[in-house]
Amino acid sequence: MLELAFKTFPMSKLRPLAVLVVVGIICQSLFLLQFRDGDDADPIISPTYTQQVYYKKSDNDAISNPNLIQQTLNHNEMFNPIDRPMAARDIFTMPPLEVCGRMAAIPPEQEQQTINKYTNQCPTVVTYDDPIFLIEGQDPFGRTGNKLLGFLHALEKARKTGRIVGIVIDDSWALPVITTFFMSIQDGDVDEWKHQMEKTFCIKLLTREELPKYTDVVRRSAKDIFIYTGDSDDDLEEYIEFQTYHIRNLFRHYNNGEGVNSEKKNVRNMCISLDEMFGSDRSCVYSVIHSRSFNSRPLERKSGMQQLGRICAKSGCDPIAALDMQPEYVKSILRPLGMLEHPIVIISDGQDLSVAERLLNDPEIAPMLRLVPNRAKWIGGDITLAIMSTTFIGNPASTFSGFIAKSRLALGLANTFMFRARNENGEWDNTCEEHCVFSKRIMRSNA
Repeated sequence: MLELAFKTFPMSKLRPLAVLVVVGIICQSLFLLQFRDGDDADPIISPTYTQQVYYKKSDNDAISNPNLIQQTLNHNEMFNPIDRPMAARDIFTMPPLEVCGRMAAIPPEQEQQTINKYTNQCPTVVTYDDPIFLIEGQDPFGRTGNKLLGFLHALEKARKTGRIVGIVIDDSWALPVITTFFMSIQDGDVDEWKHQMEKTFCIKLLTREELPKYTDVVRRSAKDIFIYTGDSDDDLEEYIEFQTYHIRNLFRHYNNGEGVNSEKKNVRNMCISLDEMFGSDRSCVYSVIHSRSFNSRPLERKSGMQQLGRICAKSGCDPIAALDMQPEYVKSILRPLGMLEHPIVIISDGQDLSVAERLLNDPEIAPMLRLVPNRAKWIGGDITLAIMSTTFIGNPASTFSGFIAKSRLALGLANTFMFRARNENGEWDNTCEEHCVFSKRIMRSNA
């Protein structure tokens, strides 16, 4: 009977259906293949004013202390243009902070106040007797996120202990990663680059030959520098202010594809992924999901899962939601913001295809899913694409997600989702405010 029915079914109707099925399978396979080649691997390798669209979250998600990041500027605290330090004058007279044509949402008054504060604390000359906190050696600790946070932690450690960060130019894990994304050497002018690095971050760049001349040097391994934070939030406001200040310093000097890094390798354009995805439309609305699986090595997975468990125990977030990125979890964030109607870009470490498969099989999410084309795909492009997105969904145990979340806060961008759990009604809700990503009590070494 079935054989007869098949024979009598018009073949002219069957062939188009078969073609559609085959095309669907091919498209899904290509999507997953591109997703597998994720970018969360270590590469070590007059302003334009545009309008960005932001979505307000519910009042329950508002930061309880809005002055935590944004402080009122008293005009008598401003430097006179003649009297203020050269570093403050040079930095602040630059155009307002923008990244890839998108303006940061930081009030100029707040930015000037912070610049004035920290440039005032920076010595104009570093002598051989000044205390140095040294970054040296080619043995890094972890991937790109760890290295970027390690540099920021070193700046904090030096500030807290009254020292100046010293970096050995020709023997340091820090400079290659910093200059791969930021502060490239332009036109081979190493002296100018060195001056800009020292002025911007209040550090001292040393050669191996100069190092013995310094009489008070403290050395720490890359691991020790990264894990330095402590577990107290007594100075949380000042810690956030200092860290976000230096994150903005990084993005004032993001690489645009010109120049070389400290290893004399050509740098890539931090804007290339954003440009490739959305062209010249700087007001485009889109979301970014960072999928971090911890699947590369058994030891890494165990460590990552333990870290996620500790963070969620302190913050109240679900211990697996940000890892699995189930469609309902993602939609609980995007639907109230109206973001299911706009592109959704996935960036990943390429280790777990199951996240992409689940999202690709969801009828609401799949039509909006996008991946960065391979020709524009690199970790620096991922960083910028995620930071400048309208909405970002990340994994609190990932230092890569953490750097993105901190950078968004530093640039004044809202709608960053890292800490979520179901409430007593079974609905997904935020369990910790956006600035919790800086909390030493919650994040520990990831803060």
